[in-house]
Amino acid sequence: MHYYMYYKRELDMSKDWTKWDLFISAFNLSDRLKTIFDKVESEIKCWLVFPEYGFEEYEIPQNVMKYMIEKGSEAEQLIPIIEELSIESFKQRRICVDATGFMRAQLLFLLAYFKKNDFQQVDILYCEPGNYSKKENTSFSEGSLYETRQVIGYQGFSSQTQKKDLLIVSCGYDSQLISRVCQQYENSVIVPLLGFPSLRADMYQESILKTIAVEEPFGSTDLRDPIFAPASDPFETAFAISEYIKQNKSLDIYDHIYLCPLSTKPQVLGMGLVFLNEYENKNVSILYPFSESYSQETSQGISKIWKYTFEFG
Repeated sequence: MHYYMYYKRELDMSKDWTKWDLFISAFNLSDRLKTIFDKVESEIKCWLVFPEYGFEEYEIPQNVMKYMIEKGSEAEQLIPIIEELSIESFKQRRICVDATGFMRAQLLFLLAYFKKNDFQQVDILYCEPGNYSKKENTSFSEGSLYETRQVIGYQGFSSQTQKKDLLIVSCGYDSQLISRVCQQYENSVIVPLLGFPSLRADMYQESILKTIAVEEPFGSTDLRDPIFAPASDPFETAFAISEYIKQNKSLDIYDHIYLCPLSTKPQVLGMGLVFLNEYENKNVSILYPFSESYSQETSQGISKIWKYTFEFG
């Protein structure tokens, strides 16, 4: 795959953007989400309000199109919205999704839906924060972790050999999630994927502090030889993972390869893209630890706004 052929662009808030036909964003209390929602021009634009954020009625925007999502798996949550919005009818039109407020599994499910249903092109936005409100102590997930499983649309097979598994974990601030996955798959070979260059220089240091906090399940060798990929670029992330798996002949050496996206949304998209392009129907899957709830607000300010154009044709 030639990931350099995918297109990304930094958007300028002072200039006009592309006008879309359908715009979807997941609501939370971060200012960067509302800023983008208000800026975007689209024939239809709507908020998705997920129950994991635990909003009260008075906190939810009024006088705008919004959908209150029920509890359930990523498929159970999003398929009714896909049907109600008639997203299938937008295949030949301009679709934009703001990934900033989405939870990771739900974002991955949408990406797989677009790919597997023959959409030609979708724009995905991501707004980098000025900073995270609690620095290295910022937590995105809250409450108990109730299950770790493969994300729907990203399931692979295992040949049940005596070989070890490979676990590639993109590491961010959620040390609780990182620790849970690493401990559950402690008999695997674990390779961290670090966001470098990071969204901001201080964020790289903060992320490393959180990763070091779970050093025990990683092991000293793992942390000395990570995969590096830009935290703001899904296409470079996809390329870095693809190259690592090829160069190390990982499909042959390991019984199963698990990709676990626990860092920035662009890196989540990168893991999803490389799976959909190269690893469907192989011994590869995307793994995720699910939390009961997620923080309503984690960031302050806006640094950069990116538009990623995903072409599926």
